[in-house]
Amino acid sequence: MVDSKAVKNIAEFLGATQPTFPQSEKTELEPLSHEEIIAHAVRLGHKQLGINVEGLDLSGDLDINQFSYLEKVLIVGGWTNILYKVTNRDNGNIVAVRIFGRQTERFIDRSHERIIQNHLCLQGFAKHVYARFNGGQIEEWLPGNVVSDDDFYSFKYTELIAKQLYKLHATPGQRDLYVKLYPHLAKNGELKFESQLWASVWKFYDLCLENIQQVEPIIGDNFNLRDIRKVIKRLEVVCAAKKSPVVLTHCDLLNGNVLVSENEDHVIFLDYEYSCFMERGFDIANHFIEYCGVECNWDRIPNEEEQRRFIKYYIGENATEKAIEKLYNEIQPFFMAANIFWGLWGLLQCIYSTHDIDFKRYANFRIERAINDHRWMLL
Repeated sequence: MVDSKAVKNIAEFLGATQPTFPQSEKTELEPLSHEEIIAHAVRLGHKQLGINVEGLDLSGDLDINQFSYLEKVLIVGGWTNILYKVTNRDNGNIVAVRIFGRQTERFIDRSHERIIQNHLCLQGFAKHVYARFNGGQIEEWLPGNVVSDDDFYSFKYTELIAKQLYKLHATPGQRDLYVKLYPHLAKNGELKFESQLWASVWKFYDLCLENIQQVEPIIGDNFNLRDIRKVIKRLEVVCAAKKSPVVLTHCDLLNGNVLVSENEDHVIFLDYEYSCFMERGFDIANHFIEYCGVECNWDRIPNEEEQRRFIKYYIGENATEKAIEKLYNEIQPFFMAANIFWGLWGLLQCIYSTHDIDFKRYANFRIERAINDHRWMLL
């Protein structure tokens, strides 16, 4: 049981009860040139695009004018990466060219991402990645549409998302995948999945401390970053007490990462950059918080009735009232964990990202919410 009075005192000490948030200076995104994108697509995606490259020196300079039939479109919506759709107008073939965000390798393990992506692709949970280059990759382009804001807020696809999330958490071969990711943890023959949640949180936290001179002006007088350590340590305890199963998770399930099939009978999840082994409670709670968007409109978080409805679909035919109640209670502290996770991530984005997003406001709102969340009083 958490001492709610102590938690309240932490919030008061950090001065975050009535926060004021400094505004950020937004920087315009600088995408790669048309020529660079087309060159990547031709060199690494010519088979998928149906391009005859016989006689071409793909390792040398390419005359992009030869490929005027290739159409490039910038796909809007990502928070860190840049995604282009490249279409061969002669045959209709399409690939996606993804450019990784600036310095995202500081908090994303690209080698782990590749292993997980390949595993999930074989299981039918993720798109193909055809080739990789320094700073990006060539991907399969999937037909369908990402879930719009209106459809997200109206819970139109709640059932499909919940069922697909359960399938992801129960996907076969997780033990073998875990061994590939963490071979040093399976040397003794015994294997217990260890959550990467707090390892990631502390990694973000330590990066913020390393850049404290840049971080302090971002958070202003709202709270002291060093004192967030106390909140993280409390969260480690209360989340562990819920004994949420550690499974393969998505960890970034906003509506822009949910693709609805053309006949709207199923969904597939996109962008497994943050996928890892973590508590299922985090994945579910984090999905609910994604309804708030980058604006952090907390009123959009699904109410208890909608959360229970999602959980009922997630559990499936065995969804007794007792099972729904148990999982509902299990996820509650992970709302705060998700806000700490993405709040610290947001502070790092203020330093590294070139996207036109107000990460300063976002980071402050997420951390303040974690400190003052009413759920502390219920634990």
